[in-house]
Amino acid sequence: MTDGNLCRIENGKRECDEATIKRLTDRLGMVYEEQGKYVFYDDYEEWQRRWQIIYAIESNNIGGARGFIDEYEQLYCSSVVRMQFAKLMKIQCRIEENETVDRTEALTDKAICLLYKEALELTVPVQAEISLKNLYLSIDELNIVLEYRFYNSEKNIGLLEEILGYLDISRFSLAAKAMLYPKAVVYMYRLMVKNGIDSEIMDGANKEIGNKIYKYCEKALSMLQEKAVRYYYTEILEIRKTLLVAGYGDGDRENMLIHTDEWLAAIRSLCNKQGLWEYTTNSCYFYKENSVYNIGTVVNIRRKMLGMTMKELYECVCSEKTLRNLEHNRAGTHRDIAEELLGKLGLPAGYHRMGIITDKRETIELYTQWKRLSREFKFAECREIMNELEKQLSSNIVNRQFVEWGKNIVAYELKELDYITYIEKMSDCLGITIRIEDILSSENIYLSYIEKEILYQISAKYKYNGDESSAFKYIEPIYRNLKECTDIDIQENIKDYEFYMTFAASILGSLGKYEESNIISNKIIRAQLQYGRIAGINCNLSSMAWNQNKVDENKKVYNEQLYQCILWSQMSNDRYFENRYRARMT
Repeated sequence: MTDGNLCRIENGKRECDEATIKRLTDRLGMVYEEQGKYVFYDDYEEWQRRWQIIYAIESNNIGGARGFIDEYEQLYCSSVVRMQFAKLMKIQCRIEENETVDRTEALTDKAICLLYKEALELTVPVQAEISLKNLYLSIDELNIVLEYRFYNSEKNIGLLEEILGYLDISRFSLAAKAMLYPKAVVYMYRLMVKNGIDSEIMDGANKEIGNKIYKYCEKALSMLQEKAVRYYYTEILEIRKTLLVAGYGDGDRENMLIHTDEWLAAIRSLCNKQGLWEYTTNSCYFYKENSVYNIGTVVNIRRKMLGMTMKELYECVCSEKTLRNLEHNRAGTHRDIAEELLGKLGLPAGYHRMGIITDKRETIELYTQWKRLSREFKFAECREIMNELEKQLSSNIVNRQFVEWGKNIVAYELKELDYITYIEKMSDCLGITIRIEDILSSENIYLSYIEKEILYQISAKYKYNGDESSAFKYIEPIYRNLKECTDIDIQENIKDYEFYMTFAASILGSLGKYEESNIISNKIIRAQLQYGRIAGINCNLSSMAWNQNKVDENKKVYNEQLYQCILWSQMSNDRYFENRYRARMT
């Protein structure tokens, strides 16, 4: 990309494809963890093609993956970012095939190294092969650097260690670091084994390196727990166990070793039950992007839900032809027109979906702070932030709904509302953008993040006050929408699926529909393990344990199953649920 093209993109005078935009923002450390994003049909189609390739590789359908990659290359050969993705996927196929072919036909490390070099040089200067100084790379580019150096630097472990230092740069989010840091530690250790350095570490002859790799290992484990992902989780635990046995580490090593063994056993047992491999064997997870929505489809579904005619929607925004082409995926439009249409439909717009509409950096930072404080149950501080947000946000219906939603949550958590009043206020809040009757009567629905959260909050209050039938009524529209998802649909929408379907499975269990509940929980667990996410696995294991105990009434078996829930809570740093399971065991 030329300086001139970048300047035009920054000034809003040129639009480019989503793959390029994502690469530019990733290089700036802007890995955004929100509710997905809206794209026009061409970019949506490309996103789906990427998922076809990734899913085929991870399902060991290498022949199918190669066919999808060939189609992808023919369509997107003019974009170096897209071609780099295609080359990476081809390399993953070749490596997977290495496991099944005769040794004489298998790729050598040198051959694999050259393949990574070709992919790397599409977007990254040759300098990156030996030094990262003064380079701004995205996390997936940095992964290619790691792969190249691993296969090219048998003796130079320091080149891998430089990547760990680069990851400590503050511009990377913890989510981005958790994708690569554990992998880099594992690759460092593998090089040590290859060069015989591990024996020096084990017998204490090289304690300096042993202490260093242990420190890196603990840092990697902390990232995996904090972000609740399983990228190289098994490998990190195995390295940790080896180092603990050799005498490395501070504190209660014996207790740490027990925990490590229990976590390893829990991962292996669950992966085995789901027919999945417990190790990370490819780089596909760097390219997994979920919750991407086609603007045309969203506009069409939402307009029909609200009972709006095309004229009512396009009036004062665009022509009828523009709206018709958008809804039928025949052509995109300018992003500002699309955002105005979404706004009229009561949906937050913008490049990334948020619960608010704003372009002010200060307001977005406050919004992010509010979300963090609410996750930490600091509701008095949440109120202060919400008061400031109310002053800064424009008074469109999306922002008004967000403010009312946030105020209601804070008031309830501070014991200022009983649950009946809370439900009434949340119902009024939902009505700011859409009537509950429109949601319940629509076969096909599209809801904003806040609207789904409101339905969940209402449903949860009914459930925890003993009215499971009303609870299911309010979650049922979301459940119905997600229930028909295929395996690849689930992967593409994993955030919504794991959260709302976990809750739905719990309600179904409470209603005595144990088999249906268990089927859903099993589906969620498998999907999460495939994707590389582990938050919420403990909740689904708990639902299945509760269902079984209702039938068998075997306290001993129930406690054993709850202990597995505790282990998965620990692996995802979920103290709240860990304490709940311990209380149930007493």
